[in-house]
Amino acid sequence: MTDYQSQPPLPQPPQSQPTQPQTPQYPNAQQQTDAPQYASQYTAQPDAPQYDQQYAAPQYPTGTPYPPTPQYAPQAQAPMPASAQPYGVTSLGGWVGTIILSAIPLVGFILLICWAAGMGGEEHRDRRNWALAQLIIGVVAFLLVIIITAATGFSLTQMFDQY
Repeated sequence: MTDYQSQPPLPQPPQSQPTQPQTPQYPNAQQQTDAPQYASQYTAQPDAPQYDQQYAAPQYPTGTPYPPTPQYAPQAQAPMPASAQPYGVTSLGGWVGTIILSAIPLVGFILLICWAAGMGGEEHRDRRNWALAQLIIGVVAFLLVIIITAATGFSLTQMFDQY
């Protein structure tokens, strides 16, 4: 026999139909009725709370597990009289005029200083706070420009001195 010679096929087991699982057969009818008579041993005691009673959500008078919504008496708030308001509010037109006036090169800077000092009147605190913020941002931007210009100018002079 050589290595390449075919082998005879293995015998196949006989094919049969798949069988259905069968239910257990009791030798007599008495065994089928034995289960209920032992069930009374494993039931809860009559004085012990049942699972549903022990872990159920509490029931409120509304019949739901949620407490009723509390009813509060409405609180009356009297509107503040116009004279008692701490300060006035600048209108839209007032803000447009403020921004246009502050955009004028020299006049705008002088007006920002005046508004930041409170010369616009006590009723315009919002304009005073805005003017203070604009001045602070302007000073910080001016200082950054000076620092960046000085650093760039120093590096440029060093670069041109080498040639």
